[in-house]
Amino acid sequence: MKRVWKIVLWVVGILLGIIILATLIVSPVAKSYINKHGEELVGRKVNVEGLRINVYTGHVAVHGLSLYEDNGTDVFASFDTLDVKASLLKLIGHTVQLKHITLAGLNVNVLKNKETFNFQSIIDHFASDEPEPEEDTTPSDWVIKFYNIRLSHAQIRYRDMADNKQWHLPDINLRVPGFVLGGEEQSEGGLNIGFSDGGHLNIDGSYDSKHNAYSLVAHLEKFALKNIQPLVTDFMKINQMDGTFEANLKAEGDIGEILKSRIGGTLALKGVDLKNGNGSVASLTSLKVAVNNINLDANSYDIQSITLDGLSAKYEQWNDHSTIDDLLVGNAESAENPESAENIENTEAPDNSKPMKLKVGQLTVTNSNITYDDHTLPDEFHFPVTGINIEVTDLNTNGDNNARLRAGLPGGGHLMVNWKGNIDNWKERQNLFLSIKGLDMKQLSPWTVAYTGQPVEDGVFGLTTRLQITNSQLDNQNKIDIYKARVGSRRKDVEPEMKIPLKTALYILRDKDDKILIDMPIKGNVDSPEFSYMKLVWKTLGNLLVKVATSPVRALGNALGMGSESLDFIAIEPNQRGLTSENYHTLGDLAAVAKSDSLVVITLEQRMPAPKNDTVAQGYEFRNEIVRRYLAEQGVPESQVIVTTGEPVEEGEQTGYSILSEMKMDD
Repeated sequence: MKRVWKIVLWVVGILLGIIILATLIVSPVAKSYINKHGEELVGRKVNVEGLRINVYTGHVAVHGLSLYEDNGTDVFASFDTLDVKASLLKLIGHTVQLKHITLAGLNVNVLKNKETFNFQSIIDHFASDEPEPEEDTTPSDWVIKFYNIRLSHAQIRYRDMADNKQWHLPDINLRVPGFVLGGEEQSEGGLNIGFSDGGHLNIDGSYDSKHNAYSLVAHLEKFALKNIQPLVTDFMKINQMDGTFEANLKAEGDIGEILKSRIGGTLALKGVDLKNGNGSVASLTSLKVAVNNINLDANSYDIQSITLDGLSAKYEQWNDHSTIDDLLVGNAESAENPESAENIENTEAPDNSKPMKLKVGQLTVTNSNITYDDHTLPDEFHFPVTGINIEVTDLNTNGDNNARLRAGLPGGGHLMVNWKGNIDNWKERQNLFLSIKGLDMKQLSPWTVAYTGQPVEDGVFGLTTRLQITNSQLDNQNKIDIYKARVGSRRKDVEPEMKIPLKTALYILRDKDDKILIDMPIKGNVDSPEFSYMKLVWKTLGNLLVKVATSPVRALGNALGMGSESLDFIAIEPNQRGLTSENYHTLGDLAAVAKSDSLVVITLEQRMPAPKNDTVAQGYEFRNEIVRRYLAEQGVPESQVIVTTGEPVEEGEQTGYSILSEMKMDD
């Protein structure tokens, strides 16, 4: 018996010795194997400085691991310490439980060369040519439990070799007290990221595996926009981005239906200034957005309020491009590849796409400035709109909206707009009231040169307009108020859009106080392919000005309070000797018109039947002399009156003096 126990003790001792020896050598053996066979394991050279494995406690600690690039010299990723402890006995109960996972000092360098990343060879190493097995949908009875997960002071560097773009996340920290899959415990954790150019992101989240529900709360503080400049330059030509972004958001919902999540919170931009090669593109003092709820699945955006202060932007238009074209990278590519652009434009949205539903309780814009520069005109058009203030209540894409706008115009002018209308179906219903007061007319000179060939040299402009659109029918009533308008001579270097005698017409239209008041209605169908609001404006205005300029006597007669119809014709019977009292009254009105403006030339053409003899012909000439003498006695210069006898009239035609007028003005 003693011998048996002796043998047993020897066997147990030997086994314990083997176990102890294996425990002692497993770590260095594993370390040596990893360092020698790293390329077989992951396709890259691997170096581990320290490795400790305890097979009894399930504890593994790796120190100083480096994973190299394909060249075997440069480091792709490295970390200082990876410490993992598992509960091995839990495996018996179909439970994978890690008591803690700590990763410290992770450093990853991501490089992109054209379309290839520097980790592609690792992906290729683990890729398999064998077809993937069919997915097993049988519910698993395994439970995965991870506790005390910590990522400490990690950093990621990214560089695009082709475009020399780079960004850096210098301090990433992750804390997850517990994460469970397959059980009923609730998981929670937190993430903290520091950004190289300023700002911190803190995310706290929880996950209820029983109900598949999650909740995330994110706080982004003083995030410098410079951090995202390398990403923005992929689609926008921005050389410099200044400003900060802050956010406090909460998202919750079902992991399986992530797009139906409920998202709410606040967003804020401060001190933003975007610049490209031409200078500042846009800047703003602050933008604050309070979100009630965003539902991406329903394409619904319920915004409590938007407050924007100190916006400053500039829009420029050239013949072949605009500020927007210069800003967007894709537009330049589309210009070089028209077929590609056409394909993008013809891409249809999916049939299941949902129309956007936007609701904003309160939209406020204060202290903002927008400048419009047009380089397509013969003269440069520079038009700054300053001190813009906008108030919109209950903005909605699916209903009527109310908005008020106030702004300053060049030369001390003011702009006021009240609008009520539908956004989604704007052709169905619009109602707009616009008032412009005190606008310096010289600011509009580039437009008058382009359309009429004549520059504006002085004057103050006012406009009141009421615009309505009902079922695509435009009804626009305009009242123009102009004071001391002065127009220069016609430019010989410009081929105007329309032949409008602007200088002559404005000269006639002004009253004794140098004011011009014009009512100008505009109507049209906005669905018409030829519809152009500006062309309608100039066509309507042009017709009015041409009519006035070609009939100055009628226009001046109206201005002097005379019956302008009586100034078109003076009726005289063929056998009438001399003139009647009514004829003299009309001539008196003509004299008053001529004396009111020395540039008016009046032609009185006597229209009578063909004279039967010389005596009748002499009678016609005698009547002409009476008219000349009377007008001269009324103080009308001879240079302003032409009295003549015209071609004989046919039987039954009206006889008398046909009155024609014109303005002798060098345009």
